[in-house]
Amino acid sequence: MDERRVALLVDGENLSADHAGFLIRTSLDCGTLIVRRVFGAVTRIGGWTSAPGFRLVHVPPKKDAADLALSLDALELALTRQVDEIVIATSDRDMTLVALRLVELGFPVTGIGEDKAPIDFRKACRKFVTIPDKTEQVGKPVSFDERMRDFLKREGKESEGWVTLSALGQPAAKAKGISKAQAGIGTSASWIGWFKKQPQVFEIDERGTQSRARLKPAKKA
Repeated sequence: MDERRVALLVDGENLSADHAGFLIRTSLDCGTLIVRRVFGAVTRIGGWTSAPGFRLVHVPPKKDAADLALSLDALELALTRQVDEIVIATSDRDMTLVALRLVELGFPVTGIGEDKAPIDFRKACRKFVTIPDKTEQVGKPVSFDERMRDFLKREGKESEGWVTLSALGQPAAKAKGISKAQAGIGTSASWIGWFKKQPQVFEIDERGTQSRARLKPAKKA
């Protein structure tokens, strides 16, 4: 089977070029990255002008110009079948509609954005990957348990803290350093066993293939 062709489209006015490496690595999890474009006015995109491997799509320095150009390119790539998946990198709510339209056209959409990215854009995408903040990318090492707690907090915001165990094998988890190898368990081992070893920290809801986990809620006074 041929490798999936992937397009990475970046709102350069919304995301810093400091994230360029993370955007590329995350997009490569989806397949072969054949399109890398950054959209924005040259006076507003900062370090993207020197980011290697990206083609800059310059737009007038007007409100929503970058969003419009990105949306048009995304739809063109989808309708002409130049790619098999589209990655939209932004924390902007304005990309929600184009993500929904692409999904309607049968195109898987991966969203990448900062923690502030709105929930409606996240839900419009097939999957959404959160960009690690600076304290996670540099500085003192973060323990695996801390990474797991942080992942559950972020991914469970809209589901009372619950996160399905299947999500632990997805790109969003890998981007946070979540893996069975990092947890010190075998690839055939169950995450349920790992969580059960820390009942004071985590809570498990066993539902077969739909099993889920969350941080144990604090006791009410």
